[in-house]
Amino acid sequence: MKFLCPRHRLMFANLSLIEQNDLWVYWMENALTLYESRDSEKVIIVTGNAFDIACLARTRNPDCMHVELTLSAILLCSILRSCGKHCVADDMLLRALESLRASERCHIRSGECGSNNECIEILLDASLQPEFFTQYLNWPSCPVTYSSRQSAMMVH
Repeated sequence: MKFLCPRHRLMFANLSLIEQNDLWVYWMENALTLYESRDSEKVIIVTGNAFDIACLARTRNPDCMHVELTLSAILLCSILRSCGKHCVADDMLLRALESLRASERCHIRSGECGSNNECIEILLDASLQPEFFTQYLNWPSCPVTYSSRQSAMMVH
């Protein structure tokens, strides 16, 4: 499932990395507002847009926006699962993992966020997600809760 239409994907693909990141921040800020008003369907839409822009940015810059991709994937999958859309959540998780694994190298500069491998580990271990989400996003409450009942998806 892709959230951005082909026309917008093409338009956003031509933005600079900074502009793509700004767009990601804008959509995640909207997700917070919608989350606080308990509008799950719209949270899915704007978080899906943020997820798509992070994936799109990584096609040209595979060593960038891994944390943004992970954060939007965590929120998107959590909201999808809470709405009973487990298969769609699994598909989004696979897309995030594929994007993170596509990068052969990831340079970590001093003071920079974690690596692709750390992000993969966090996506695969749901118990790590609430802390990661809280660490990077200054939301008043964390919408991500760890559930011991995960979908039965196996990732190799």
